Amino acid sequence: MKKSIIFEVGIVRILVVILQLFFLKAYSNNTTLYELGVYYFLFTLSYSLNAFVLVPLDYFQQSKIYTLKENGNSLRSFIGVNIWVLKLIFLILCIGVVILLLLNIEYITTLIVIVLLATSTYLVNLTRGLINNLENRRVAIYSLLFESILKVGFYYLYMYFFKSSSKVILCSILSSSLISFALLYYLISRLEDFKNRKVQSFSRSEILKFSYPISLSAVVNWIQLQGYRMILVPFGLVEVVGIYGTVSNVGTNGMNAFSTIYSQLFIPNLYKTQGKYLKTYILYALLSIFGVLVVSYFLSDLIVSILTSQKFVKYSAIILFGVVSEAGNFLIGGLTVYLTIKNLTYATMKSTLTGLFVFLISFAALYATGNVNVFTIGIPIILTQLVITGYLAYIIYTENKKLIL
Repeated sequence: MKKSIIFEVGIVRILVVILQLFFLKAYSNNTTLYELGVYYFLFTLSYSLNAFVLVPLDYFQQSKIYTLKENGNSLRSFIGVNIWVLKLIFLILCIGVVILLLLNIEYITTLIVIVLLATSTYLVNLTRGLINNLENRRVAIYSLLFESILKVGFYYLYMYFFKSSSKVILCSILSSSLISFALLYYLISRLEDFKNRKVQSFSRSEILKFSYPISLSAVVNWIQLQGYRMILVPFGLVEVVGIYGTVSNVGTNGMNAFSTIYSQLFIPNLYKTQGKYLKTYILYALLSIFGVLVVSYFLSDLIVSILTSQKFVKYSAIILFGVVSEAGNFLIGGLTVYLTIKNLTYATMKSTLTGLFVFLISFAALYATGNVNVFTIGIPIILTQLVITGYLAYIIYTENKKLIL
């Protein structure tokens, strides 16, 4: 890979992170703690659809890219899969609307927004992932920069007409996501791999067999990283969720800055080498994580005061939870890609079930002892990430004795 491309992708990704942090500062300064809590709650509801259905389908399609390419088949082979997905989502939306018509009609617009957000997020990640894994890295990263600019722009546009709220934040993300998908689909349709005439069909049984272990993993990941929102908001701890979500997001975005650049540059190597690149991938990922943790630990007060507002500084230590939880996703993502390449997705089930058990037990212990607060919410999350990462690494090691993690 040319050093110029690595440098360019790195610079653009830094600009993306700056925009994401600017977006965080904008809505954290203009939105009440209560509305921030509601936003994180609704965003989690939206992501639940991704966890149950859409993330596994993304992994399935990414894992088939080079198989299609080697056989001379078109990327249009995935269109049939996604039409089926969109029909399923529409059915889910209709059922939800009917239920709300009977219970509370006021929440219908909110339901439509969060379902559309889940769908558009999936389509954007899918198309950008396909483009990037076919080594069109510049197209992928500049599309992300464009989406970040749109998100900030739409937020201030909606702020001009409405007071900042959970819905305003969600709608700004949704608007940027929909436009980004339209652009990405246009770009992917111009690739030679898309224009090939041969189209391969995928059976639903094949997709389900591949996807359900990853679906279980994604659901557990959703529960362990965002489940506290689903638990605490109904119990009235909306502001606690707002504080933890905002400050931990600073750490998450910082770690994500490194992990996204790294993954965008080197995940394609995992696919191209059929997993042989994993040892190198994990080694340098760990070094990146250590660097971000050191910077976050010593500069937490300064970082939080700059990126949010002064009212959050006394909670600045929480950014370390965000760093470690995102670091877990960073490592788990690479390990999961390896398992999908080797068609070992079933192996993730044991790790995810173990992780779920750890999360529930540790969260129950906090609740039973009356220690649930903004500084302890992250403990079950971190424990679960460590357990799942370690278990996946052990599974891969036992499957390939020559691989040293």
